[in-house]
Amino acid sequence: MRVLFSGVPAYGHLLPLAPLIDAAFAGGHAAGLLTSAGVGELITTELPPGVDHLPAGPMPLAFSEETAQRTGANVFQPTPATIGEIFGGTRLDRTADAAMPLVRQWQPDIVVADAFDTVGPLLAAALEIPWHQVGLGPGLPAGITGEITRVAAARYTDRGLTPAPARSYIDPCPALLRDPGWTSPFPGLPIRAQAHRRPGDATLRLDPPPSGRPRVLVTLGTIFSEPHLLDAVVDAVRGHEVDLVVTEGLSIHDENDSPENTHREPVEHSGGAAVRYVPFTPLAELLGDTDIVIGAGGSGTVLSALVHGIPMILWPQGADQEITAARATAGGVARTVGESGEITEALSALLDDDSYRNTATKVAGEIAGLPGPREVLGAVIGASR
Repeated sequence: MRVLFSGVPAYGHLLPLAPLIDAAFAGGHAAGLLTSAGVGELITTELPPGVDHLPAGPMPLAFSEETAQRTGANVFQPTPATIGEIFGGTRLDRTADAAMPLVRQWQPDIVVADAFDTVGPLLAAALEIPWHQVGLGPGLPAGITGEITRVAAARYTDRGLTPAPARSYIDPCPALLRDPGWTSPFPGLPIRAQAHRRPGDATLRLDPPPSGRPRVLVTLGTIFSEPHLLDAVVDAVRGHEVDLVVTEGLSIHDENDSPENTHREPVEHSGGAAVRYVPFTPLAELLGDTDIVIGAGGSGTVLSALVHGIPMILWPQGADQEITAARATAGGVARTVGESGEITEALSALLDDDSYRNTATKVAGEIAGLPGPREVLGAVIGASR
C-alpha cells in the first residue's frame, strides 16, 4: 500500500503524522509526505528515514501574508472566516495544482491529511482514492471547520471535482480534553498520543534535578518562543526553588530567512530557580524527570505532558492554543494565565496542590490504553480497501 501523508508545513502539523509514517514503514508500506519544500530539514531530522518528500506550495508566512493582502484581515488574530481563507483558500490555491503532477507520479493508494490540510483531500478527490483525517488535539469547532470547508468548496467546483468525506477521523485527544458539545466530523479512530522523539537515540541527556527541587520545563513551542516571552516566564518563576529547563524553540523559516542563534548559557540564581537553556529538543527527551510544564497551550505540548502525567501552566499566545488551554484547565490538569505575572501564583498552586498531578496521572493511564499507531494504521488501510 502506498500511503501519502499531507500536511501544513509547520512542526505542530507535521510531527503528529510521524508515528503513523513510522507505522507505515513498519508495516512494509511506502510513505510519502506532501508539504512545502521549506521543511526539508524537518523531514531529515525529525521524521522517520525513508519518507518520500513531495515538495509543493509556500510556507506559512507566505500564504498567511497573501491572505492578508487578499482580504485585509489580521491573520495574527484570525476570525474563523480568516482561518477559512488561509487554509481553504490561499494555501489550497498556491499548492494543489503544483502538487498534482507530483502526486499522480507517486501514485498513492490513500491520503492521510492533518486537520487543517485541504490539499490532500482535494487531490484524493481528483485521483478518486480514499482519504483520512488526523486530529492535532481537541477537535476544531464547527465554526472553523465550516469556514475552511466552505471556502475550499469553490476550489473543487473550479476543477470539476466533488468533495468526499474522510473515511475516518484519527483522534489523539483523550476524553478529558474533548469539548462535551463536539462530535467527530467523520467515523472516529482513537489513537494513543506520543511525545515527539527523533528517530534513533536521544540527542540530549539532562542530569536529574538536584535533590528536593522539582523540575519545571518551559516550552512555548516552535512558533512563539521569542526571547522576550521566555524571559518573562523565567522572571515569573525566578523566586521559586526549582530546577528550570527552558527550551528556546525553533521556527520553520521561509527560504530567505536566517534565524538568529539565541542559545544562552545556564544561569544560577541563589535562593531561587536554577535556569538552564536548551535548544529545540523533542519533548520525549525532556519530560522524564519533569514535574510541571509551562507552555503556550499547543496541542503537541499538552498531549505530550499528559502522556507523562504532568500538570501544566498554560499561557496561550495564538492559533488554537486558547481552545486547548481552556479544555486542559476545565479538566483539572492545568491552570491558564493571561499574562506572565500570573505564572508565579499559578506555579505555587501546582506545587502545593497534588490534585493536578493526580488528575494528569489518571489521564496518562487513559492514553496508555488507546490503540497504538500500527494498530490504527492497520484500521485505516482496512477501511480504505
